[in-house]
Amino acid sequence: MFFFKSIKEVNKIGFYSRHNYSWLFPRDKHATISVLTFRQQDLSAQDDYLVEAQTEHVVHWLKHKSGIFQTEIADTIKTLNAQFNPRGKNKVMECLQFGGNREFWHDFPDEEEIEIYFRHCYGFAIRHIGFMKTDKNIICALIVTEPNRRNLFVYYLPVTDKWKAKVMSNNRSEDGSKLQMRDKTGNPIYAIKQSVSSPRLCHSEFWKQRGEEMSYSVLQECFYQNLSKRYGAKRGESTSLLKYTTPEQAARFKRCKDDEYDIFKNSKGSWV
Repeated sequence: MFFFKSIKEVNKIGFYSRHNYSWLFPRDKHATISVLTFRQQDLSAQDDYLVEAQTEHVVHWLKHKSGIFQTEIADTIKTLNAQFNPRGKNKVMECLQFGGNREFWHDFPDEEEIEIYFRHCYGFAIRHIGFMKTDKNIICALIVTEPNRRNLFVYYLPVTDKWKAKVMSNNRSEDGSKLQMRDKTGNPIYAIKQSVSSPRLCHSEFWKQRGEEMSYSVLQECFYQNLSKRYGAKRGESTSLLKYTTPEQAARFKRCKDDEYDIFKNSKGSWV
């Protein structure tokens, strides 16, 4: 039996390939889910990536994209009759990226079973980000298999049938614009709007309806509890702020209120 103080020591004496650490340090199986966001100016790069992926890698479509993203987005907005303010900084499209580490894929018997897993991921995506739990706001979905990794990409529009809107008063500013109403303590007043026939395309409002500050933790936890845990994946330890962590995560990792890393200077925080 050999004992080494570091990877550097192992490489130095030539016992070990730098491309294969598994026999020394076996890793847990991890399945991943990430949220990617895109502005208008990012769309052409995504079109180019999909063209490149089909040329250089193995691609299997779960929902086809017939045109460029710009056209597909415009058609989807029209179909859903979605409200959208096309300012330059607005995030018009998002993508759920599903993946995993080598140890996770190693336990699948063949490519067919991996495709079945990704189809379960696609079903999870429809339930979590689909408009009214349908694929109407999903532009396309594809599995990309590369030599060293594989991913499912689900491109969609963050369309929500509920959102928070300012309540305006009859008072006006110096330039004549209406001012927002405020309560007795001076806080601005909002009202919840809802419309299935004329929903809103808005990144921030979309995620507010899915947990606000905890929206990303909710997404990760739902994915773990409903899917990846069934395939033997382990959940990484959460070091996010208690305020932005679901109760299940806090209990599993024995998180307590006022833990040292819950001290956060920016009280506003952020959501995905």
